[in-house]
Parts: sequence; structure tokens; C-alpha cells
Amino acid sequence: MTVRQTRRFGRRTFTITLGSALAVGLAGCADDTDGPEPDDDGDEPEDDGDEPDDDDDAGDTDGYEIDAGTEIVLDGYSTHWEGLEPSEIEGEENPTLVLEAGEEYTIEWVNADGVLHDLQIWDDDDVVDDLVSDEVEEEGESATLEFEASEEMASYVCSYHQAQQIGDLVVE
Repeated sequence: MTVRQTRRFGRRTFTITLGSALAVGLAGCADDTDGPEPDDDGDEPEDDGDEPDDDDDAGDTDGYEIDAGTEIVLDGYSTHWEGLEPSEIEGEENPTLVLEAGEEYTIEWVNADGVLHDLQIWDDDDVVDDLVSDEVEEEGESATLEFEASEEMASYVCSYHQAQQIGDLVVE
């Protein structure tokens, strides 16, 4: 009588094999370079000015000058503030707002993600002159904060998401 032996794969063998296959398959996805490829001689190609680069966003470093009396409108996400109005800040994340000292401004913000938010005006450490909007949790609802710009103002912040939802204020 002949006994035929068959090999059976268990869960452990299957898992190890699958894990190895995924590691090999994804290895090509790990290249995180997003810049231009070097030339044949290894040098980086020169910038011909046709492609935008990160240094072209002057608003990110200098900020956006906001005229006195202009209503500033932002969408509030737990990951950032997003500019809606005026048009200069539309689509910008945590735009730096340049304001004029002694002038009146209004910031209206809209809850864009259904998470609890507020908006506070801070100096380098804490809230300035109790400038805190109402809290809003319902998506689509908004709150407004009216204030006179002063040189101590340094940022606008959601107190619930301080690390990500913060934008600079420059008061001149």
C-alpha cells in the first residue's frame, strides 16, 4: 500500500506569504521624491519658470492685506481654517491676515465638518480681550467675531484644535 503525503498550507504560512508579497509589491511605492529627476550627469535640472513651486506662494509668507471693514469668511475644519472671503484668501489654508491697528474687522466662520469649533483671537500666549466666538458644532452653522485690531494680536485659533486650526495675524 502506498501512502500519499500532501502538504497543506496553514494560516501562518498563508499570512507570511501574503505579507512578503505585499512588501515586495509595495516597495516601489515608497519612493517619496517629488522633485525633478537628475540629469544624466547627476545634476538637478534648472527651473525654467514654467512649473509653480512652493516658493511662489507669497501669501504664505507675507500674508494677505485685509482692508478695514472687510468681512473675512473662513471654513472651519478640525485640520485647518480655509479662506473663503475676500477672494484673495479663497482656498488658502490658515491664511496669514495682515490687518491695520485701530481698524474694525469681522471674522465669520462656518462649521465645515460637523465637529465642535470656536474662534479665538490670541496674543503670543492667550486670548486677547475676551475675543472668543460662540461655539458651533452643527455643520453649516456659523459664528461671527467683531473686533478692533491691535498690535498684541498674533493669531486666530480654534481652542479645540490648536495645533492645526491656527492662522497668523499681523497687525501693522
